[in-house]
Amino acid sequence: MANTTFFQMLLDQSDVEARQQLLVKNKASLDDDLAQTLKDLADRFLRADVQRSLQIAATLLLVADHTENQHHRALGLLAEANGYSIGLGQYQKALQKYDAAITIYRRMEDAVSAAKAQVGRVWALASLGRYDEAVAVSEQAAGVLKEAQAWQPLATLTMNLALIHGRQGDDEAALATLNRAYDLFRFLGETGQTFLPWIEQNRSIVLRNLGRIQESITASQEALARMEASGQVVEAARARQNLAITWLLLGRYNDAMILMDEARTTFLNDGRTRDASLLDLFLSGCLLQLRRYDEVIDICQNARQLFSQRNAWQELGRTILNEAVAYAGAERYEEARQSLREARACFARDENPVWEAVADLEQAALLIRLEELEQGEQALQAASRIFKEHRLIIRQIKATLLAAEIALKRQNIGQAETLARQALAMAREQNMPSLRFRGHTLLARCLRLQGHRQQAMTTYKCAIEDLESLRGHMMVEFQADFLEDKTAIYEEAIALALELEQPQQAFALAERSKSRALLSMLAHQIDLSFQARRPEDEPLVQELLAMRAERERLIVRWETREEAHTYENAQKIQLKIRTLEKNIAQRWRQLLVRHADYARDAQLWQVQSDSPQPYLDEKTLLVAYFVARDHIDMFLMDQNTVTARTLAVPLPQIVRLQKLLNLNFHATAHASARQIAPLLKNAQGLLAQLHAYLIAPIQDQLQHYPRLIITPHSTLHYLPFHALFDGHRYLIESHDVSYLPCSSLLRYCTSPHIVAKSTTAFGYSANGLLPHAIQEAQIVADLLSGKVLLEKDATRSRVHDARASVLHFATHGVFRPDEPLFSGIQLADGWLTTLDVFNLKLEASMVTLSACQTGRHSIGGGDELLGMARAFLYAGAASLLLSHWNIDDAVTASFISHFYRQLAGGERKATALRQAQLAILHSHDDDTHQHPFYWAPFFLMGSPDEL
Repeated sequence: MANTTFFQMLLDQSDVEARQQLLVKNKASLDDDLAQTLKDLADRFLRADVQRSLQIAATLLLVADHTENQHHRALGLLAEANGYSIGLGQYQKALQKYDAAITIYRRMEDAVSAAKAQVGRVWALASLGRYDEAVAVSEQAAGVLKEAQAWQPLATLTMNLALIHGRQGDDEAALATLNRAYDLFRFLGETGQTFLPWIEQNRSIVLRNLGRIQESITASQEALARMEASGQVVEAARARQNLAITWLLLGRYNDAMILMDEARTTFLNDGRTRDASLLDLFLSGCLLQLRRYDEVIDICQNARQLFSQRNAWQELGRTILNEAVAYAGAERYEEARQSLREARACFARDENPVWEAVADLEQAALLIRLEELEQGEQALQAASRIFKEHRLIIRQIKATLLAAEIALKRQNIGQAETLARQALAMAREQNMPSLRFRGHTLLARCLRLQGHRQQAMTTYKCAIEDLESLRGHMMVEFQADFLEDKTAIYEEAIALALELEQPQQAFALAERSKSRALLSMLAHQIDLSFQARRPEDEPLVQELLAMRAERERLIVRWETREEAHTYENAQKIQLKIRTLEKNIAQRWRQLLVRHADYARDAQLWQVQSDSPQPYLDEKTLLVAYFVARDHIDMFLMDQNTVTARTLAVPLPQIVRLQKLLNLNFHATAHASARQIAPLLKNAQGLLAQLHAYLIAPIQDQLQHYPRLIITPHSTLHYLPFHALFDGHRYLIESHDVSYLPCSSLLRYCTSPHIVAKSTTAFGYSANGLLPHAIQEAQIVADLLSGKVLLEKDATRSRVHDARASVLHFATHGVFRPDEPLFSGIQLADGWLTTLDVFNLKLEASMVTLSACQTGRHSIGGGDELLGMARAFLYAGAASLLLSHWNIDDAVTASFISHFYRQLAGGERKATALRQAQLAILHSHDDDTHQHPFYWAPFFLMGSPDEL
């Protein structure tokens, strides 16, 4: 048998017993060349397939059993040690193997081989926090290798020593040592070429830490290209991970998440759970900036156990530190304090002063937020000293920004301005928009407090441009959470524009703060559907579809209590449903990240705030609200002018009146006929107070415009403006009223539609609970000469197939404030959820959701309305008829009949809605219907014009 044939058979044989027999038959071939070849092959697979590497190491140890050659055994132990350390991150187990191999070499009095064995061992020592021992061993082994002129292991040892300096936060020493290693590998000629990408990869990390960002990117991209070309799959994944961290620092969030997703897939496919967990640590840092705090906490708590079991104190500390920042962001301050203490203790155990300083920096940020300025300043000063000592520019910028915040809170405006300018200059040099944003924000506040209003306005605009650049670099469904704690910058800029008597500027700024994700979806026709654009997306899409099907199956069981007594009780089923919903939402967002081409060059994709004036007629007044902390700004726009007014009404008063009104409506829903009159009087009193605050100040202007388009803001989205009462009549009695999430949306709602006029009405009684729904759907179809789909025919698949200009749904609806993606309306084959609607392609002039609470939404950051309305506007509806609260089934059927009769006669949608509401209000058949609960639940969002 030829040696090459035997060697290949040995590698291909997965059964241990068969390998044993093969070795017995070919004992003459078990020589030093075979042992060294197996060792080299095991090392080569370390970077591509760690399980294969460990299998080859095990084969090498079998060879040693047969040859009884200690050198062969040492090689096998080293191959195993490298697999556990470099491949799996199991450093304690790796040390045992390294030590056993070194013991063999020492018995053989082979000092050079023992020194070579230390090359991998020092990294395992450092990873366990035994830095002094690692450095001492490195220096001793380097002397032996240099004397023996063993240049390749010396070069690798030098590279590992550089990584040790990096773990300790001494990046300058790490860079100098990496440069020495680079020279050694270059000296080796072709043999050293394989290692040069590793050097570039590690140089990119320390260059980034030192603030030399562009050099870091160049090194990282060069390393990635070389690793891909040479087939180093796992190392290429690490290069992607490293580049992702740099993109994160630069605010290129989507690029970062795509690279992390690709790297994580590689690690998991190769069984590298430690690498995958480490990547999750970096991912949690990205999610922190996107304010996805619950996800960060879940990731960190899952990673804790793995790093703790492996005594990886630095990784454990960094995990707990991210957990602490997430707790602070979620305003769980005591948990944040506890996690910060734990994280710092881990870094102390790792003897790592740089990471201790990073923990101090986050401690300072928390204390400043809690107004504990003295303690915060102490923690900040301790951190700053370390950052300056190690020349960590990015950390220094963050520390300087916090120092500026302290000075500003103490009213030391001059000092705060100086510090803000220092931080801003460094942030500009590093081209880091997230830090520029903070610097511009602090500087603008200082300038405004000093009376430099024009300079402050210019600086506020710079801050907003930084913020919108960051927002543009992320997947659209992450934008709302990201903006949640950053809208104060718009509020301050709007207030300053009004001080400067620039109402048009103030209005434009208010618009830039509202519903930008929805505008981006419409402007760029972003695809949010469950579609695989590339073959590698198909498993994720199939997983999504399978989870959605399982959720639907469980919902049927939960709603019907089917087999609950034998399978699981209803509560357990509901918990499973919630878990599935969480996983579906996460996987869907993962798919959207992969498809977010618009985030790659945000400057080309920026959505402009188009003025709605070209889309207004002479009879229409647009009334836009902007809710600030202690007042409400109101903007009035017609075809030619924009004016502004500040309403001196505290928001808590509006919220209090809204709550009382909701209580009144809830009581009315369950009231007897004789209880309606006092409830009506109470409701009118509340609506009159709201009218006095929000409408009365512009009453004179309103009389010139019979048509109103209202764009609410914040909690005002929940308010039925059309039902506000001036003491004599409701607003709807004198004006057509329609609504928009933001005025920039008007141009998209008035776009022409190519579908010929047609109607499809869906009616589903929810197993007889809503008998009027069937009658209602039939009436709509009859009035508009359309198609009607009732009961078992009213299915989601029919909705997907519908190509009508008018879609009407008469059924049951549910609003899910905990997870708006799963709000929905009930159909014969299950629930049509918000997530399902994102998968529709409509060309509808109008969609009516005649069900309870279809107009309810959670309000996300940037005033993003999260719920079914947003999804239908995205899917292609020009306007929506929605309900604010639970509706009366019988009254709704009458209202809908009036509404569609007007539409069939050619009326504008807003006019038809007004006339239908007035018909119910002034009905003589039942005086109870004069209460707004009965006639005012529906409102029109989008285009107010004809079908």
